[in-house]
Amino acid sequence: MNIEQAPGRGSIAIACDLLGCMGTNTELEGLLFEYDLDGDIPARGSLAKTSHALKEFATRHPSHEVMTDFGPRPLRDVVVDEAIARVPWNSKTDALWQKLERYLSLDGFALLREPAKAWGADFPTITGRTLTMPIFVELPQADSELEALLARFNMTVAARHLQSAKENVVQGDWEAANAQSRTFLEALTNAIADGLYGTEAVARSSGLQKRQLLAEKGFLLKEKHEFGDGQGQSFLPGLAKMLHTDGSHPGTSTHYDALFRLQLVVVTGRWLLKRLEQWKA
Repeated sequence: MNIEQAPGRGSIAIACDLLGCMGTNTELEGLLFEYDLDGDIPARGSLAKTSHALKEFATRHPSHEVMTDFGPRPLRDVVVDEAIARVPWNSKTDALWQKLERYLSLDGFALLREPAKAWGADFPTITGRTLTMPIFVELPQADSELEALLARFNMTVAARHLQSAKENVVQGDWEAANAQSRTFLEALTNAIADGLYGTEAVARSSGLQKRQLLAEKGFLLKEKHEFGDGQGQSFLPGLAKMLHTDGSHPGTSTHYDALFRLQLVVVTGRWLLKRLEQWKA
């Protein structure tokens, strides 16, 4: 699935809100004129109204191309990069910057930052953005294909937990995100077992027992260490144990830990559903 990696709707909206923190409305209107957007977004008379108009247009037309010094670029990229270039991280913009960072992390990007130089300063200097992982890893693409596969196999419970995990990352509730990532993976393996081996799966009351059923039937391969009983090292039991730590209790997790766990279950979920697709075929 070839899906372009780019800032999503949430990142675009927050970047426009940050541009609304520029010095004056004249500066923002000058930016619109520079990118030949003044015809699409007429002057609104105040910084707040102009930035809101930009947000409406940019979120509705994220692929709209504007001419830059580096050639044509989609508006979604331009508004994020202009916010990074023009709006400092300070006490006024702190909440917006934190929110933008969370949204960008789900889009596959990280902010490049320099630590505060002055002693006692609280806020970093943002110098740009970069991919969180090499492009070949395809995490945003994996996320999109995973959602499509969940819908195809009608796995609504698992899909709901995945969406909750992402929403909790955006909201900064890391422990809740961890719990939802863990529950998503369990709901996914339960749904696979129920879908493939309904009668036998009914007799298996726990998620572990249903994964054991998948291993017994050969869907999970013991010889490849995908699943194992006892003390042997194997992937899914180890991942399940790892996901059971640092959840529920506030202060036990961080942004990067929660995002790592979410990325792990996204990639694992896609792998399992692509195998299910093969088995169904």
